[in-house]
Amino acid sequence: METTRGYEVRPSSVALWTGILAGPVAWALVFELKYALIDYACRNHAHWLFWIFVAGGLLICAFGAFSGWRGMTADASPRARFMGIGGMALSIAFAVFIIAMPIPDLYLRPCE
Repeated sequence: METTRGYEVRPSSVALWTGILAGPVAWALVFELKYALIDYACRNHAHWLFWIFVAGGLLICAFGAFSGWRGMTADASPRARFMGIGGMALSIAFAVFIIAMPIPDLYLRPCE
């Protein structure tokens, strides 16, 4: 463990925090990109662009779940187990949210 300004930095801390934050960040990124680029998609008939955002968000969530699992297995403390399970659960939950976001896109076009 490294000591930075009197604090202990565990090697698993980065992986655990990545697991916790990846899902919400991915959802916010997909949500904002879809909102910001709706006019572009409407003008250029680029409906496929939204599906790329969804796929990218799901990849980020998968990376977050993997990071949470990796951080949990690297450290045997109760804190690491709690954060690892929480990170995996958050990544899975936000992946479900990201999957639910394009359901209206199946029935409506960006210009409607």
